[in-house]
Amino acid sequence: MHKDTTGGPMALALEPAWRIFANEFNRSTLQLKEEDGIGPTYVISPTGAKINRLFVVGVLTEVANVRANDDLWRARVADPTGSFTVYAGKYQSEGVSFLANADVPQFVAVLGRARLYEREDTSYASIWSNEISNTTETVRNNWVITTAERTLDRLEALKIAQGAGLEGDALRSFLLTSNVNALLADGIIRAWPSYNGSDVMADMLSIIASAIDTVAESHGFKPASEENQIARSTMIEGSTVQANENADGQTFEVTKEQESSIAMDVLAKNKERVLLTMSELDSGLGVPYDLLIETLETQGLEEEDVEDAVQELMDEGKCYEPKLGILKLI
Repeated sequence: MHKDTTGGPMALALEPAWRIFANEFNRSTLQLKEEDGIGPTYVISPTGAKINRLFVVGVLTEVANVRANDDLWRARVADPTGSFTVYAGKYQSEGVSFLANADVPQFVAVLGRARLYEREDTSYASIWSNEISNTTETVRNNWVITTAERTLDRLEALKIAQGAGLEGDALRSFLLTSNVNALLADGIIRAWPSYNGSDVMADMLSIIASAIDTVAESHGFKPASEENQIARSTMIEGSTVQANENADGQTFEVTKEQESSIAMDVLAKNKERVLLTMSELDSGLGVPYDLLIETLETQGLEEEDVEDAVQELMDEGKCYEPKLGILKLI
């Protein structure tokens, strides 16, 4: 875990609640604490979000009382890109009460504080909840679209930083004059040297497009709407233009992106087949994992393809494992 003590503007009295996808949040390894140790603690994400508080919406897929004596609860909340780890303890009584009585699965909204901790040289990001409540699929879908827009805004700011050739206070000043808000500018000057900014921009484009497609239709695996296809095209076109503006060495990145797109299309088709097969096999008690694999192998899928598709569907909150070896649709 990186410890960042770079000087910066004073923290606001009320920190904004960032919207960020689980994939990006879980890749965060940079933590910022005020030098005096009194101010807020922040998690700096790969796109430069300077997070003290965050707001997430997804599917509650797991709840466990991990420390009964202290009444500490842990939950998993899945969005289309991965899962957030959410905690509630004795100082989060409302969260404890909700999780102790929560049914799985259900759509939930979580407002909480970002935390990083390190174990065996690996950083783990989590949310300590302030508020948890049940919500609807429509709210989740709206959150995904808004979070995609916010992430694109941060990527645009990263592009500005990439072209500036500056660092530290000089980069912050340049970003401010380029209409990047102060909190994001302060995060980017720390994120840019700590994460590979060019790789972050390339990776996040496909993640955003996939997330939009997931909520474009009610079941998540049908073709995206025309508006979302345009959004996908715009994002990919932007990354291709950026690549063509750079040196010849960037040509490989475009080819790699095309290959990734093909792989994503195959995975999307496999996910659709898994969902349809689960729907056909489930008599109400769930589908044994072995039976699902056996059935799909007769249709030409490899076991590894089924496992990849099931994992993606669980991360997206489309299915869950109520008990070991049994899968159920949500």
